[in-house]
Amino acid sequence: MRIAHKGFSVLCCAALAVFAASCSIASRDTATSGPEVNIVAETNRMAQEQFALGRFKKSLDIYAHAYDTSHHKGLRQGYAKLGEQIRSTADAAYQRKNYSEAGSTYRLLFEAGITTRNFAHLLTFDDDYLGAKIAACSRSLTEIGFLKYREDKLEEAIARWKEVIAFDGNNKDVKNAINRATIQLQQLNSLK
Repeated sequence: MRIAHKGFSVLCCAALAVFAASCSIASRDTATSGPEVNIVAETNRMAQEQFALGRFKKSLDIYAHAYDTSHHKGLRQGYAKLGEQIRSTADAAYQRKNYSEAGSTYRLLFEAGITTRNFAHLLTFDDDYLGAKIAACSRSLTEIGFLKYREDKLEEAIARWKEVIAFDGNNKDVKNAINRATIQLQQLNSLK
């Protein structure tokens, strides 16, 4: 009986040691997750506030700063969710044929570098997607500009092409079209 009691004591001590170790780990997780929860919640609150105001760059900057300074894994999901919200906003603008807003928003996501983060696998888009959407917005606005140009609506054509340059600044064809139309507009205005 004493032998059985001794085996039971050893088993209880082993179980107690495992339980104590798990409590120690749990308390460490709780201790580190307390401030992490605050950082995650505050970052999300501030970023969503800026998102609601249409300040997408500011909202991304808030997440980028928090993520780069604290490196909390808990920020990844909120950061990715924000990127998805912004992409959805750009997609909706594209569907409404507001190519200027869509192109600028896709460019913002591209330049923010969210697709290069270590949580990029959580995103439903990548640089190729953003690049294709920027190009599509640029083509659409360029075509609209040429339609206005052919209708002799030079000011409207120039305005559309300037919208392209706002998010596709290296577009040489559009820059040339702006220069040509501007010269023609100046010549027409000088004849009046």
